[in-house]
Amino acid sequence: MKTLWTYSHAAPVHGLRVGPDGGIVLLDAPGGHVLLGPDGTPVDGSRRARVADLARSATRRGPYDIVTDDDRLTLLLDGTELEGIELDGTVTAVAAARDGAMVLAGTEEGTVYGLRLPLTEAGAMTLLDKEQDLLRHPDATTARRAAHLYLDTGSPCFAVRRVRRLGQRGALPPGSVEPVIAGIALQHRRVLRRDPGAAFEAGVALSATGEDQAALGLLQRAAADPRFRSRALYTAGECFRRLGAESAAAIAHEQAAASGPGEDEKRVLYDLARALQEQDRHTEAVDRFESLLAWDATYEDAWQRYDHSRNRARSAGPAVGRRSPVGSAAGLVRDLEARGLLGRTDSRIESYDATFYVQFDHTGVHDSVKKRLEMVQLLTAVEDPGAVAASLDVGSGTLRYPQVLDRFGVRSYGIDLSDAGIHACVDARWARRFAVADGTAMPFRDGSFDLVTCMMGTVNHLSAAQRERFLAESFRTLRPGGRLVVSAWDPACRFQTFLSFYSPAEMAQLRRRLTEPRVLREECAAAGFSGVRTTPFCTFPDWLATGADASGTSGADRLAWLADLDRDRVAGDPATVGQMFLLSARR
Repeated sequence: MKTLWTYSHAAPVHGLRVGPDGGIVLLDAPGGHVLLGPDGTPVDGSRRARVADLARSATRRGPYDIVTDDDRLTLLLDGTELEGIELDGTVTAVAAARDGAMVLAGTEEGTVYGLRLPLTEAGAMTLLDKEQDLLRHPDATTARRAAHLYLDTGSPCFAVRRVRRLGQRGALPPGSVEPVIAGIALQHRRVLRRDPGAAFEAGVALSATGEDQAALGLLQRAAADPRFRSRALYTAGECFRRLGAESAAAIAHEQAAASGPGEDEKRVLYDLARALQEQDRHTEAVDRFESLLAWDATYEDAWQRYDHSRNRARSAGPAVGRRSPVGSAAGLVRDLEARGLLGRTDSRIESYDATFYVQFDHTGVHDSVKKRLEMVQLLTAVEDPGAVAASLDVGSGTLRYPQVLDRFGVRSYGIDLSDAGIHACVDARWARRFAVADGTAMPFRDGSFDLVTCMMGTVNHLSAAQRERFLAESFRTLRPGGRLVVSAWDPACRFQTFLSFYSPAEMAQLRRRLTEPRVLREECAAAGFSGVRTTPFCTFPDWLATGADASGTSGADRLAWLADLDRDRVAGDPATVGQMFLLSARR
């Protein structure tokens, strides 16, 4: 949008109206209304003008939507941003001239802007009509022809956004969107760099079409905007990895995980907090609102809602918010706490783990949370650990899960390719429950176990052929009706960080072996298992896990609401992706 003229007023602009002759009235001005002419110059106040009321913060004019966000005014064409402009202060009033060629905006600073639209109302309608003609009979060339239409009448930034939006609507043939956006990006990179949103979409398309070097500049430009930072950095890390720059990839992925929430994550926190508030679970609502406010203290009406829930929680006493919904993880977490499974009680395991963390100056805080959430997912999948007579953990390391299941009365065993963790971390009696063995050739009789587990991404270290043998061995050693539970890292997660004691080389190797949930489900079914299902967890970046590794009630509370956050996100959107997923199947 081009600024045609500005008018400075002595006070904030509280309203604008436009008369049929183009005259503009400033409402609520001290000393009465001020009347401007179409060119922004004051005119005789006695001149009469018929005025039309328009919306204060958003208005519709023909095919356009005009919306405001603080000091930014954005022009949308059929829901796609055409252009935006930043003004000198918070936008307090918006109006559109009747000829559809100009938008008026007033700010808290007292400035009135006359802005020319990039397309007249008639031009915008013509563009949409031509677009509809193209989309009536889509073929392999439709996306390319639509892009040329937008470039001729709009801008490269609009062309990128519009092609992406039509692709999301399913209006363009599958597979045609990324190459077309990448083509626009290669020709107009300098223009796209000025717009973080368009730069992000263009960078993603370049990455998807193998243009990794070209993608990096656009993705790093997009990462300067908080709205795209996490996703842009993660995609940039994938570009670096494919280019062989492993250290740069590791840094980008670490920055992505530590960059805080994007708009999607903030919306989830806000919606969960509101839902809890409406259920009178105010203590839990306070906790979620505090997590949101820590990252965005201006998010919608979060402060007001937080104050309301905090006051209600105080007045109702400590019992408010403690009841859990059906299916809540809180009861299971309390059971784990009562059995001593959430505390840091084994100094040998802590010391053993510390030898890995010290290599990279990490504390393992987030690793601890991932392990605890995995434990919650495992016991949820098992349903009744007390009904399990015997279990086997493959890739058992320090025999963590055999010791956990032992607390539930399970006769539990473990195997691993190395016994280093066993010698360092467990009592002699556990040595009789452990064997140095390969999960692809287990030294046990058929039908030996009720439960076989393979946890914390161990399966991601296996090749496809090794996974086939592991699944066959699991099927053989399980009793009829027995259960297989596997946890794995999800390659689709954009805030993936794995375990922090992995070196950059180990992470790079692991990424090459990651298996999509769909693929693992298909392999499991092919091995003869039934009831195969996968459930994502750790559906949030690491920053949100702070505090859930602590011992005692505070850590258990935090862990319970993280587990409930996972559950609520998956229930609300089955396509949700987490850092990990749990596979469960029956023999």
